[in-house]
Amino acid sequence: RGGVQLASYAHPPPTARPIGAPQSPRIAMMRAAAASARAPSARARDGLGGPRRAAVRAVAQPPKQRPPADRTVQAATKPYGGAQIEDYGKYVFRGAVADSYLEPFGLTSEDLSSLDWTFDEDKAELVATAMRDWAVDCGATSYAHWFQPMGAGGVRHGQAACVQTSMLSFGADGRPSYEFSADDLLTGETDGSSYPNGGMRATHTAGGYLAVDPLSPPFVLGDVMFIPAAFIAYTGQALDEKTPLHRSAEALSDQGTRLLNLLGVECTGIVANIGLEQEIFLVPRDAYYTRPDLQFVGRTLIGKTPARGQEMCDHYMAPLTSSTAVLQCMQAIQQECYKVGIPLKTRHREVAPN
Repeated sequence: RGGVQLASYAHPPPTARPIGAPQSPRIAMMRAAAASARAPSARARDGLGGPRRAAVRAVAQPPKQRPPADRTVQAATKPYGGAQIEDYGKYVFRGAVADSYLEPFGLTSEDLSSLDWTFDEDKAELVATAMRDWAVDCGATSYAHWFQPMGAGGVRHGQAACVQTSMLSFGADGRPSYEFSADDLLTGETDGSSYPNGGMRATHTAGGYLAVDPLSPPFVLGDVMFIPAAFIAYTGQALDEKTPLHRSAEALSDQGTRLLNLLGVECTGIVANIGLEQEIFLVPRDAYYTRPDLQFVGRTLIGKTPARGQEMCDHYMAPLTSSTAVLQCMQAIQQECYKVGIPLKTRHREVAPN
């Protein structure tokens, strides 16, 4: 019920008083009164206050020693440092990063902005080879078509799915090599009978088909190259959340362009953008593992409402340096986002105390 200290505040040391120096009568009287207030009564010492009062005193009594080291965030004593922009976009196949691997094949990243290369088998083979070389240099040994399937009853919205396949191929001599072809890049096939829930289609139409999404660049996380893809059924119906999004964006572009042209504004298309915001609460690891509700449903279901919520604004946009562990967590997140080309620019504290 009480807060867990993430980082200590720095206070100036108190003014030192020489040993043996006399105290003023006022200070001596105040200290005597405070000592008397802290001293337990004879009834409490003898255990005559009743079990309820004894239990309350046991809970309210401050700890006799500092919390163990694992109750505090260890990162607070090890400065993380600012995010390094040298690695920005290193693990995303687009822009200058893609150019360095496409130029030996006579291609540029501009060629990827068009859908034409997905219909040209020879060009798609060159793109796949360049992408394989880039992924291997980034430490990837597998690839996966990455999609967001529809979930039954809203239990899987926003979550992703994939099947990871190794790029390693072993020849007759037993020597491994990396292989990644245009067929591996452009399409994939998986079981579509369980989306949005099981038993929706007959056995001979239960296949689900994956197609590369040229509008979203591949990226590497760990040892896997993730290829953003659309997921459709045998009948052509969308089984994911991305395909309806693309269709909606296309309809918005068509009708928006038509409206603007009627209003005298010449344009050839409209690109819809969204601004993402992510709010997080930081919970110490050992405290998290003592709360089954946080582990299973991601929110608190038991306990009392805190005495203080969002009623005050003193915590809002407070200096991040006052809690070094929180700042270092934000810096680490920002660094990882930079690696995959996410321009995370803003970090601040919210109104809710945390």
